[in-house]
Amino acid sequence: MGIPLPIVYLSEESDAKEHVIDGQQRLTSLFSFIIGKLPDGKDFKLSGLEVFPELNGKTYKELDKAYQQKISYFPIRTVLFQEGSDPDLKFEIFKRLNTGSVPLNDQELRNCIYRGSYNDLVHELVREPDFRFLLGNDEPNKRRKDAELILRFFAFQNWTYLKYKPPMKSFLNKDAEKYRSAPADLLDDLRQKFKTAVHLSRTVFGQHAFKRFRPGGSARSADGHWEPNKFNASLFDVVMFMFADADKNLVVRNADAIREALIELMSANTEFIAAIELSTSSVQAVQKRFDLWRHEFSKIVKAGDSERRLFTLAEKKQLFDANPVCGICGNHIRDLDDAAVDHVQQFSQGGPTTLENGRLTHRYCNWSRSRTE
Repeated sequence: MGIPLPIVYLSEESDAKEHVIDGQQRLTSLFSFIIGKLPDGKDFKLSGLEVFPELNGKTYKELDKAYQQKISYFPIRTVLFQEGSDPDLKFEIFKRLNTGSVPLNDQELRNCIYRGSYNDLVHELVREPDFRFLLGNDEPNKRRKDAELILRFFAFQNWTYLKYKPPMKSFLNKDAEKYRSAPADLLDDLRQKFKTAVHLSRTVFGQHAFKRFRPGGSARSADGHWEPNKFNASLFDVVMFMFADADKNLVVRNADAIREALIELMSANTEFIAAIELSTSSVQAVQKRFDLWRHEFSKIVKAGDSERRLFTLAEKKQLFDANPVCGICGNHIRDLDDAAVDHVQQFSQGGPTTLENGRLTHRYCNWSRSRTE
């Protein structure tokens, strides 16, 4: 018909190749028709033509030579983004070009723009069994939300949280752009770190990994609870970051203390709570939550037995099984995770971490009580 095809957008990459960032489907359809086969192997025959209906049912080879020549030599207009172009600019242009009935989200766009070995590794790890267990489903998310979590992990490993610059979208775009054709040794290192981190996350936190624990909110209702379904990406970032390079034996040996420390941060540390809930992509929030968790985590895995401040899970369970009643408010404690063991003689004043010097309380009651008691 002689109608111009929509512009195809290309991106010049460091490998000297030009990658399609918009127009992939048009080009694939054209090439498939000329070859004569659909992606599923079936013959590619024209159908549904209202203009030139006499061509319906024909393959490219069955067309008259004049039609074949017109198709083969029809001009395709392109716009090329040269190497060194701002990756965020390419990302935004692709986003504006995306006018489908269901607009692509950021990770779906990255999957189109940043194809390469790095993106292939994300596709591989999204099916990692421990990762699927932690997310609570067997199949990858169709909108690639779980793939974006893996990219977040990679980005913080590559740049560290100290070099993070908002917004998160640009931080991830920058990482995906730089490492899209990453060498095998870097990919192997990231693969191993990710597998280690998800395995330890499952070992220490189980089904509660990356979920928010909320202590009771008042003396009238002191019972706390885990949020059953809401995944917290900020918790995912800090927990996975510290586990990636951790000594597995030390983590497993101190699993109860690590779990208790994170629950305590989510229950009693107002700075940490704000950093995982409010303006979570700001530099201040990112650095604050990483710093606080790194400090607590390092303190646990480096501490000797003589420095033990936290009661073990076994000790807490022993007190809970004997009498699950809060030593401050006098009410029943409904869940073991909502229980804290308080030093009767405070640790800061020389009180030992022993059952004889411990009392069971709600986390809320322990956090809200006067420190001068």
